[in-house]
Amino acid sequence: MNIKKTLALGLISVLPLAACTSTTNTTTEVEDTSTQVTTTISVDYSTNDLDTSYDEATVEKITFNGTSITSDGALSSINESTLTLSAAGDYLISGSLSDGQILIAADKEDVIHIFFDNVTITNKDGSPFVLLNADKVVVTLLENTVNTLIDGTSYTLNGDEDPDATIFAKDDLTINGLGTLNITSNSKNGIHGSNDIKIIDASVNVTAAKDGIKGKDSVSLKDAQLIINADHDGIQSTNDLDQGLGYIDIDGGVITIIAGLDGIQAETQVLISDGIITIDAGSQAGTNDSGKGIKALLDLTIEGGTLDITSQAEDTLNSKGTLTISGGTLELSAQDDAITAQDTLLINGGDINISTSYEGLESAEVIINDGTIHLVALDDGINTSTDTVDYVKGGTNMTQDDGSTLTITGGTIFLSALGDGVDSNGTITMSGGTLIAYGPTASQNGTLDYNKSFTLTGGTIIAVGSSGMAQQASVSEINTVMVNLSSTLPTGTLITVVDSSGKVVVAFETIKSATNFVFASETLANGTYTVYSGGSLDTSLVDHVSTSGTYTKGTQLTTFTISSTITSSGAAQTGPGGQGGPGGGTRPPKK
Repeated sequence: MNIKKTLALGLISVLPLAACTSTTNTTTEVEDTSTQVTTTISVDYSTNDLDTSYDEATVEKITFNGTSITSDGALSSINESTLTLSAAGDYLISGSLSDGQILIAADKEDVIHIFFDNVTITNKDGSPFVLLNADKVVVTLLENTVNTLIDGTSYTLNGDEDPDATIFAKDDLTINGLGTLNITSNSKNGIHGSNDIKIIDASVNVTAAKDGIKGKDSVSLKDAQLIINADHDGIQSTNDLDQGLGYIDIDGGVITIIAGLDGIQAETQVLISDGIITIDAGSQAGTNDSGKGIKALLDLTIEGGTLDITSQAEDTLNSKGTLTISGGTLELSAQDDAITAQDTLLINGGDINISTSYEGLESAEVIINDGTIHLVALDDGINTSTDTVDYVKGGTNMTQDDGSTLTITGGTIFLSALGDGVDSNGTITMSGGTLIAYGPTASQNGTLDYNKSFTLTGGTIIAVGSSGMAQQASVSEINTVMVNLSSTLPTGTLITVVDSSGKVVVAFETIKSATNFVFASETLANGTYTVYSGGSLDTSLVDHVSTSGTYTKGTQLTTFTISSTITSSGAAQTGPGGQGGPGGGTRPPKK
């Protein structure tokens, strides 16, 4: 049985978009605008990859006995404590070697299937498992077995392509089965493969002095139970010569990574379809090191799963091309940006919670079609810029349109930012969804900030913050009002807007001091409204906001009348915002 999944690389998507999750053929439909697919990648789980059984009558049985090896067959070759496999076939191995090695040197067409039955191999001056040549090697961990491979604290090497990992493979390697494999690398990498690495169903624990798992052409994980503790990268795919290779695919399983540098890093694409993934990255990243949670140098796609990612040094999710989130639950904590893409950040779904970040979402093009987003940022909550790598606030040309865009068609966004709440160095377009933004308390930033234009045709906006650089939509098809308050309201103040009949239009609680708010809604009609502070509301606030309930009046602050789609009340400062001042904290250097 072959299981093949196809994913698209180099996808350029703009809204509106109808996305689908990965099946045998993954397609994406886009209205009004074209998509471009430059390359496709197929992850092929072949019959050999999925096979976990052997024939008792034909399998060669090999036993490790401390410093010696015995076999009941003729396919293998034994030289003291080195087992050499040079012919296609099935090999059942059990026992322990105190200083030995499995060496595979077969023909290029040979498939070798090894079954581990409580195997332990230590190699004091090198790698205990070396694959030099074969078509494919499959290692099956028999059910309920615990197997261990340990390398030396130093390697005796003779050339550039000498083993540099506890498991070293120059051809395709698959690990499957319902057993456990413990891998310890005392001086180098846990697993290093020059071609494809696949782990299916198996439980694999890696402790590595350098990288945990390196698959040059690809790393594919399907329903694996994986724990990696690596001083450098957790999982890495390094082929930068072929856009159809150099990818990492995760489809189910439970994966925990503690990495000194990047948690997961791919030269082309990372695709996560499902799984429970926990990453703590960047604890050992120096000034010139990359310490991101997940990094893709082309595209990063998350279709589902539960992800809990912390970067102690940089971004949690980073793509040099397109970053797409269409499902899943994400808990993110970043020292720098939480989610950043150089070209396009596309959110079609999912539940995203960003507890800490310098900036929450950042890209040249941010598109939010659906999903739930909660984020906290020391600077901007959402930022669009055509120069996300070297962008520094407070420069010259602070009102110049750089061509970047923010588009919101749906979803729910709640953010709290010390800098700008939403900042586009180009344009903002909103046609649906709900945006609740708590912005700055300082006057050099604005809760809504754009350089060129903000076109509003639908949705709901509650934006609360300072008035110094406050903006609202520049073009609107629905009613929007900006209210500048005469005094600063402290944290925890209930603000309620009622219509002429006393009906609650919107109520919100300040989570920081505020002098300004913007409210826009498709249900906001022309008429006269009164703004109150304090009092009480008989319904619960969700994300500090309610648009219903019975209000018991507090202190009247002001009134305003809506007779056109864009209304300002009070001494609002509605001039261009454009790259306001910094928020709180210091951005780590971009790497």
